[in-house]
Amino acid sequence: MSSMAKKVLFFVFVAWVIDAADSTIYSLTLPMIKEEFGLDLKTMGLVASVFLAGTVLGSLVLPLLADRKGRRIGMTTCVGLFSLATCAVGMSGSVVTMAIGRFFTGCGTGAEWPIGAAYVSEIVSPKKRGWAMGIMQSGYPVGFFLAGLVFLIFESWFDLGWRACYFVLVIPGLAICIPILTMLKESPTWLKTNEERRNAKVTAAAKPHRTGYGELFTPKYLKSTFIATVLHMFGAMYAYGIVVWLPGALAIDFAFDNEQVSYFTLVSWAVGTVGYLLAGRMADLYGRKIVLTAYMLIGLFAVLMLNYMLYSENHSAILMYVVGCFIGISVGVTVLYITYSSEIYVDEVRTIGLGFSVALGKVAAVITPTLLGIIAEFTSVSASLLVATGLGMLMIPVIFFGPETAGKGLHEIDVASAAAGPRETETR
Repeated sequence: MSSMAKKVLFFVFVAWVIDAADSTIYSLTLPMIKEEFGLDLKTMGLVASVFLAGTVLGSLVLPLLADRKGRRIGMTTCVGLFSLATCAVGMSGSVVTMAIGRFFTGCGTGAEWPIGAAYVSEIVSPKKRGWAMGIMQSGYPVGFFLAGLVFLIFESWFDLGWRACYFVLVIPGLAICIPILTMLKESPTWLKTNEERRNAKVTAAAKPHRTGYGELFTPKYLKSTFIATVLHMFGAMYAYGIVVWLPGALAIDFAFDNEQVSYFTLVSWAVGTVGYLLAGRMADLYGRKIVLTAYMLIGLFAVLMLNYMLYSENHSAILMYVVGCFIGISVGVTVLYITYSSEIYVDEVRTIGLGFSVALGKVAAVITPTLLGIIAEFTSVSASLLVATGLGMLMIPVIFFGPETAGKGLHEIDVASAAAGPRETETR
């Protein structure tokens, strides 16, 4: 990996960490916000929904900027936006201004995902691309821990109030904006595409390239759009379903108390961080399709075991933690479908294509917890997790509908002529 690729990966990883921390800090500070503004549960949920709406809009709009002005400009805009919006939340004097701040926080964090993934996939060599994407995506669990640490130090230990947590998280975000613009080089892939766009002549044989969402549904890009979007939707249904409802399964189905749930969650996601890193490396060695299949089978086994333990009344603590570790590892499947979708879109539409797929995945993520809650009402929370896993398993036939991308340069990947079948590349 070149020195510039390492720099890009480092700054995108840091942006991922701050993204996750800014997204998560709201849930940690909710009790204090509720008390200060006198909010009811409905209003608190509405603010959370406003944030998710922002992520959908941001992932649709800001990638257009990254396609037209460059990945560095796109990254800086995203990080600067969610950092300043986080500051605005800390300064808010009412629930309305707080909701506006959270909306723009969502816009920035929602767009940072497709733009950052496109930047890394374009600048890292093919043989290390999966590994790099795994490192990038592991910034999310690190960000969860950062948010918890900031909350512990500034709210619990120093008793500076919930606003201090938001102000502290502004600093690292704004601090990396200037280095992204001054220390990083633009993606060579984007530079080449932009040069071709500028040189295009309006003639009968050559028309200037249009960068817009309508392009994604032309015959040239439709297959890539279908595969990437369906992967993100089923992947989000699985990952968000597990993240939201696993603690509920522990508390409701297995009668864990708050402390037990906390320890279980901590262990599961700590091991899950390793799962993120291994997913990328193994995908480089054995292929995206095989490793995604393996990760989903791990998740299926773990959730089946959870249901078996519930109905057999075998609540062994050791076995529960083993199941939790397997579940944590399986959520690393997000690395695989993010990596794959960033590879199958061609240069001209990579960030807007990813933005569209991520946005549809976010919509699925909003719907899934409610759907699983309804299922849990009639069965059990563990059974609803099995439904989420079944939806995630649908990623397997979808990814086999496209080409294997491991070890290939982005210009060597031909989605249009690919057919479902075994890997086209040799194991490295």
